[in-house]
Amino acid sequence: MKDARIPATEAEKLADRLKRTREAFNLNQADWCRLVGIEPQAWSNYEQGIRRISIEQALKVCAATGVTTDWIYRGLMTSSLPTEVQLNLQRKRR
Repeated sequence: MKDARIPATEAEKLADRLKRTREAFNLNQADWCRLVGIEPQAWSNYEQGIRRISIEQALKVCAATGVTTDWIYRGLMTSSLPTEVQLNLQRKRR
């Protein structure tokens, strides 16, 4: 990502949240993709910010993990996120 002094774009923030979400589950990309049902190349593109995750793909992540679209798209940690995931996301905050 960009230098910490340069504000990140919304696309970069989204990509970072996706990566942090996967890391919060302590999974590599291959295992994560099997869990959420997304092709590895597509997920890699999402994490790198090459492509923006679609709502359909985001809903797959939500269904498989319990995270919310508010978290994925807006970065809002709500009380509806699983507690362990909230804690892991806070630990991995960059």
